[in-house]
Amino acid sequence: MSNQPNLEALNKSCERSITKMSDDEALEHIGRLIDDSCDAAFERGLKRALYLLDELSKRPLSEENAVLTEYFRANAWAARSQIANIQQSWSWESVELQEEMLALTRAANHSGFTTLDKGRRCQILTNRANLLNRVGRSIDAIACWDEALRIDPHFAMALGNRGSGLRDYAGMVDDDRERAILALHAYESLCKAMAPDAVYDTPNFKPIVTQFKDMVNELGRAVNVDAVRAMQNLDQGEQGRSKVERAYRQWCLDKRLFLCPLNDLGPYLAAATDDLMLPGIRERFDERPGDYSPPPIIGFFSQMKQEYVSARYMLFEGMSSTRVHFSDRGVTLTNTLDYPLYSLASERVRTAFRIAYSLLDKIAFLIDRYWKLGKEPAHISFKNVWMVEKKQRLLSQFEESNNWPLLGLYWLSKELFDDQLKQITSADARELHAIRNALEHTYLRVSMGWAKPFTIGPSNTSSFGIAIGSDELESKAIRVMQIARSALFHVSFAIRQEERKKFHDNPESMVGSMPLYWFEDQWKRRDPN
Repeated sequence: MSNQPNLEALNKSCERSITKMSDDEALEHIGRLIDDSCDAAFERGLKRALYLLDELSKRPLSEENAVLTEYFRANAWAARSQIANIQQSWSWESVELQEEMLALTRAANHSGFTTLDKGRRCQILTNRANLLNRVGRSIDAIACWDEALRIDPHFAMALGNRGSGLRDYAGMVDDDRERAILALHAYESLCKAMAPDAVYDTPNFKPIVTQFKDMVNELGRAVNVDAVRAMQNLDQGEQGRSKVERAYRQWCLDKRLFLCPLNDLGPYLAAATDDLMLPGIRERFDERPGDYSPPPIIGFFSQMKQEYVSARYMLFEGMSSTRVHFSDRGVTLTNTLDYPLYSLASERVRTAFRIAYSLLDKIAFLIDRYWKLGKEPAHISFKNVWMVEKKQRLLSQFEESNNWPLLGLYWLSKELFDDQLKQITSADARELHAIRNALEHTYLRVSMGWAKPFTIGPSNTSSFGIAIGSDELESKAIRVMQIARSALFHVSFAIRQEERKKFHDNPESMVGSMPLYWFEDQWKRRDPN
């Protein structure tokens, strides 16, 4: 007898109303409808489940049920994606994936998330990480798997998929040593997923273990595990010369803000460096007639790196400062009785946010120039550079590309909000957009964090600007810095893949070379003359 759900029973289940059901009964019914419809590839049942979840969301739900509603919504979209992907194996754009990611993000960031049992929290975070990795965002996926493993270090699906994601990440890294270390940690994470104390959230986990075992064997053949483990020395690195510098470097490591792939493994001292670079760039001899300097994209990337690391330090300095700077003395300001924050330190936080956000549009400009899109520079943004001019349609050259890190960069752009392109995957995209606009064009009123409940209403908005607490602004600034970091990595990896393709497409072509050298630290000293 088949275990597939009966279609007649599924159709009857679709007709059921949740009006007279309690919240828990409604969730149980919807969850069963999603599972059965997924098993039967029954799209009508999944559409009905999404409708019922919308209806349930209109109720005053408990914190726990509100999170579960988003989790079930993500499962319904995942099932619809599974059905759709029977016809499509590779696609840059997918409504199903986008809605699934948005629902998982809302669930993970909901105030009621901590009310769930640890198993459910790990499922939500792991599912989100798996989806991030699926669309090319390996860096963000690793951070999300690690978040799940902080809740339960033995959660097998997070361990195994983290190993798979680290393997993918290693394949994008150019440096041999860093690539080997990432591969080693992928191997170790997969081994932990198969250990006796690994916790699986499904009874039928043997096929999954077999997949993990195959990956372990593949990595074991590719990497000398013992040799890499002996040489990695992750606890050795640049500590800093002063107490402040050491605190700064540790803060960067903890927030995963160094432009070094090893920082995505954790706050290891060996990662306290910004060694991310562009690969070698190939140009035709007639591409820039009469100009024999290095490709401009190389200098532009160095400038963006400098802006990033400077903004990063401004953010640290603004968040850690406890003194009144001499530039603030004697500056007459009005106390508006809402505990406003006026200081050089607070301006550094604001400036860091602005610089990090603006870097994303600069990366869009780099994309336009490198991929020769021919867009008008004044109208380019990180959100619209991918699209046909003034249309919500992806450019054909991206749609046809199999550049996986470039796909990840495109999906990273969905973390941001745009008035014309409103497809987003992040619960706080509108908020980040509003803060950026207020910082650049209107009024962002920042109050001391502890005073926010007494001085700022629940909407944070008024007819005259936006109000925000200092702690919230700082956390949002860190988030934008992390997005900018991920974008810098992805654009470097994407260009590396394109350069590899150029070589493989024309292996016999004549190539001249121009050696480039590091910009020495002593040259960064400003000449007083």
